[in-house]
Amino acid sequence: MKSIAVIGAGTMGAGIAQLAAGHGSSVRLIDVDNDKLDRSMAGITKRVERMVEKGSIERGAGNALLAKIRTRGEMTDLGDVELVVEAVVENLEVKREVFARLEAATTASAVLATNTSSLSITDIAAKLNDPSRVVGMHFFNPAPVMDLVEIIAGEKSGRRSIDVAFDAAKSWDKTPVRAKDTPGFIVNRVARGFYLEGLRLLDEGVAGVDEIDGIMRAHGKFRMGPFELMDLVGIDVNFAVSTSVWERMGKPARLTPHEIQGRLVEQGHLGRKSKRGFYTYAHDAPMPAVVVDRRSFQLSPLLSDVMLAFSARAGAITAGSTEQYVFCRILGAVINEAGLAYSDGVASSDDIDTAMIKGTNYPRGPLAWSDEIGHRTVRGLLKALNGTVSDGRYESAPLFRDALD
Repeated sequence: MKSIAVIGAGTMGAGIAQLAAGHGSSVRLIDVDNDKLDRSMAGITKRVERMVEKGSIERGAGNALLAKIRTRGEMTDLGDVELVVEAVVENLEVKREVFARLEAATTASAVLATNTSSLSITDIAAKLNDPSRVVGMHFFNPAPVMDLVEIIAGEKSGRRSIDVAFDAAKSWDKTPVRAKDTPGFIVNRVARGFYLEGLRLLDEGVAGVDEIDGIMRAHGKFRMGPFELMDLVGIDVNFAVSTSVWERMGKPARLTPHEIQGRLVEQGHLGRKSKRGFYTYAHDAPMPAVVVDRRSFQLSPLLSDVMLAFSARAGAITAGSTEQYVFCRILGAVINEAGLAYSDGVASSDDIDTAMIKGTNYPRGPLAWSDEIGHRTVRGLLKALNGTVSDGRYESAPLFRDALD
């Protein structure tokens, strides 16, 4: 990709600019805020300097990278740009205004990509003369480090636009996956079960935040448990994504945002960035900051039996009964949402698995995991869990409901 523009010099925009320049693209980093441009370039320079000091790149390569990035305050004179990546605030009207100006400032062959994580690609492109030029190109933070890029096709995205965005991501040594324009795309939809089921277990008094995190690390081999990860991402960010996906999906019970998160956001306890969230970071080691109201629970013989089979086939062989319950509920919710996304045509099974491994560091792709467990066993767990609730939130995806294995 010879020449690109990045609109928005925030954390994500600066990261995308650094990534593209590091792979030989000439980059115009554009923002109306000159101070933000200065801060972004200072940040990029600092990161490049650190890479040189560590020996990740040579001094000459670092200087060449920085020389590839030019900053400016206006979206003008973009006639030679092949690809534009927009990374401004998550506001539909703001993005529509940006894309209207980009359509006028670029040639008809330039592809216009949005880095949105929660808005509809179709809605962003709706008022353009040629919406076929618009595609989603969802990077993960930090963009120079995270491997995944979701390439999202809106209803009117042209095949060429999708291919250009896909090929650009590959040329920057990223792993692109293709997804349909649906709420949350792949990662932000499938990951909801990981967080929301953990929150429900905490609210029900089954286990504390550190216990739930420990179970998922020990028995699921996840790098972080749900509460550690929410604190890292930012509870406000995670809650906003949960709310957006739930509302845009028609408010299904399984995706209902949890009031525990809402209360923490209201209190300003946002995780690591505020020094307190589900954990407090005032000490040398994080300590649980949300106390569990522990309550006893009983499982039916059917649920106990299917949990035992599910846990063993999923790799949690040594888990005790409470650990099995936590593990099965969280992993079952993730697998089922992946199955629903697949059944909805959001992406291929391979792309769903790749997205969850590369975008969230899951130890295995949820659909490949479900193949190892067996679709009938997954269905049995979900059916038994669904019998314990009145809102149908564990209703099996067609992929498992219709299983013959």
